[in-house]
Amino acid sequence: MPRIFHAFAIALLIGSAVYVYKVKYDTMALTSEVARLNKQIALEQDRIALLKAAWQGLNRPDRLQKISDANSDLVPLSTQQIVRWQDVPDRPSNVDTIGDKLSTLGLVETSATPNASKPSARKP
Repeated sequence: MPRIFHAFAIALLIGSAVYVYKVKYDTMALTSEVARLNKQIALEQDRIALLKAAWQGLNRPDRLQKISDANSDLVPLSTQQIVRWQDVPDRPSNVDTIGDKLSTLGLVETSATPNASKPSARKP
């Protein structure tokens, strides 16, 4: 009986040693992966900072002013362009000129109801 117990204890000791080494190497692999990811994060943060700096350079007011002056024919507002609200003309009324012409030619029936032009369904 003691030999079986000794063999079982030795097998358990070897199994636990193998498990500990496996955990150790898995931990080392994960540590190297974390280090690689941290390095990649730092590289991406540097790229983002570089892009932000380039964006700020592109949005400089003097640069944008030169571009707008070169590509736009706008002029500054003059005092002659400012009017009072009372001086603005009223909007013209909506007049159906084509409908008026058709009605004078007799091509369209004029009726007071808007659905008069629709044909009615026959009832059997």
